Amino acid sequence: MTSRFALLLVAPALCWGTAAHADDPSLADLSLEELVRLDVSAVSRKAQKLSDTPAAVTVLSAADIRRSGARSVPEALREVPGVIVSQIGSGRWSVGVRGWGGRFSNKLLVQIDGRSVYSPLFSGVFWEALDVVLADVERIEVIRGPGASLWGANAVNGVINIVTRKATATVGTLVSADVDNGGHASLAVRQGVDLGNAGALRVFAKGGELGGSRTREGGGEPDYNRGWVAGFRMDGAGSGVDAWTLQGSSNRRTSGENITTNSLTGEQAALPLDFVFESTNLLGRYNWGLAGGEASVQAYVDQQLANVGTYGKGTVNTADLDFQHRLVPYGVHEIMWGLGGRLVQTEIVAASPVLSISPPRRNSRVFSAFVQDEITLVPQTWKLTLGGRFEYSSLSRFEPQPTARLMWTPNMEDSLWASWSRAARTPSIGESDATILFGSQPLPPGSPIPMVALASRPGASWSRRAERVDTVELGYRRNLGNGSLEAVLFHSDYHRLISEQTDPNGLVFPTSPLPVEPFTVPIQYLQRGNQSAARSYGVELGVDLPVTSALRLQASYTLMDTRVRRSADAVANATAREREESAPQHWGSLRMAMNLGRGQEIDVAARRVGTIGTGDVPAYTAVDFRYAWRVSRYFDLYFVALNLFDPLHLEYVSNFFPGQPVYQPRTAFLQGVWRF
Repeated sequence: MTSRFALLLVAPALCWGTAAHADDPSLADLSLEELVRLDVSAVSRKAQKLSDTPAAVTVLSAADIRRSGARSVPEALREVPGVIVSQIGSGRWSVGVRGWGGRFSNKLLVQIDGRSVYSPLFSGVFWEALDVVLADVERIEVIRGPGASLWGANAVNGVINIVTRKATATVGTLVSADVDNGGHASLAVRQGVDLGNAGALRVFAKGGELGGSRTREGGGEPDYNRGWVAGFRMDGAGSGVDAWTLQGSSNRRTSGENITTNSLTGEQAALPLDFVFESTNLLGRYNWGLAGGEASVQAYVDQQLANVGTYGKGTVNTADLDFQHRLVPYGVHEIMWGLGGRLVQTEIVAASPVLSISPPRRNSRVFSAFVQDEITLVPQTWKLTLGGRFEYSSLSRFEPQPTARLMWTPNMEDSLWASWSRAARTPSIGESDATILFGSQPLPPGSPIPMVALASRPGASWSRRAERVDTVELGYRRNLGNGSLEAVLFHSDYHRLISEQTDPNGLVFPTSPLPVEPFTVPIQYLQRGNQSAARSYGVELGVDLPVTSALRLQASYTLMDTRVRRSADAVANATAREREESAPQHWGSLRMAMNLGRGQEIDVAARRVGTIGTGDVPAYTAVDFRYAWRVSRYFDLYFVALNLFDPLHLEYVSNFFPGQPVYQPRTAFLQGVWRF
């Protein structure tokens, strides 16, 4: 870090002395009553007390996010029980709930203020392009287990609901700048304006570059990630049943990496792969009173572009409309229902002869209805929740996704709940329509043909059904003063998993030369279809313990196992082994948060992650350190060191694009935040 940048950080703190600054609320500052009433909305599509939530849920407050030292959403999720976060490279992540992670997290639904960022191109999330101003995030709600009964398809193993602050809560100016030990810097600026009786407006912009990874030998930066995001949010002055919001954003992110591939001549090569992600969205939401209850309608439009340079590009245009109505409680029943519709237009242009898409354009439609009834069996003691979502997709037909949850709350401190839920994942456009020539395989010595080309395509008789999971959970939660203890047992049965197996028709000799040397190699096709099944089970433990008024300890531990059904086909078995070994069987974290007084804080986090078989990723331990100093009421200074005692380690090898394994180095950065 240059002395010029350090001066840039500190000088405004010495000069600006008249502005007020509001502290972020911390869970450590909440009373027991406030903690019990902490609202969470992702489980039941309404604000409800965390202690009344019959699901495995963790809420990261704004203070939790700030004290984690995170610069991205995946980093903030590292300490959540049941969530495994692994860094693939610069800005690239594998995020999984109860295993099943990967480059695009295809069994996890991620939302920002009710707008889904799940992409149908790869069935998942472009974590590289998920860029938000974390200082404006009010909370992140993490639901482990199926959430499709309310939120629809793809909420298979969990829901991550990112809730940003209302514009009325962010009036004023915020400037955040940071630079790491490699000289990579970023800058975020936000301006909030009070509009009086009309509400408030927030505009923001953020841009910067992330530090690269390292090779196994510790040299070079084989990848990069840089870009920007800008947007606005406007909220009315009302609240509750009389509230509206309008928000939108645009972003552009570029990233590069090396992929490893075997040519048809058997030689291994590293090829550069550059991504450009662009997106623009606009969302509006209105809440009002209806028939004595509460109603809301939300609509958004979204455009995404993923450009992979010389290999191709894909465009997704989405229009979504959602309505929900919570009725006035009738006796012991509290009913909520809703309707939804989504139109999605996709286009994939293949620029490489090894990829073909048929059809290149698709218009898909999703129509859904949901209903949920919360039944109070015994006031303040027993509650039964029954519900379901009935969804039709033109890509995978009709999918009912029901749930049943029973909760027992014998006192203010303890709650025990059990649930059964079903969820589905819609096939991606790539899975449904793509034919990919992706490598070669040598044949045993003495074979009349030395090698064959391998290509993947949809099975001729594949009916393209959604993947399905049935999950049973048993959970216990106890309030510990202003802390908490949570334990969850889960068992999931996965059906109709999309996988590949060898085409029984054998080798195909192409009628025209292949687009790559040696041009005349026969092709062995691998057929895709809903032909696999799996089971996973495990336990999640989490504790948040206030030791003293100045010291807080948080810990989590997850133990799980996954078994995929075996097959007589060698390709299907290889896919099964990869799925079983794509996540560690155990991982845990421990965090210490200490207030030193005089505006100073220290946070130390350690995490232990077990072996990941896919990619031969060894177990590792990482320790992160954060020091914060409130220099004045308008200026904060942060110092963060990552991988404190480990100069280099491997966390994950990409399971989608065959990326070059890259290692995460010891990193430090300095951040200054001004509010006035």
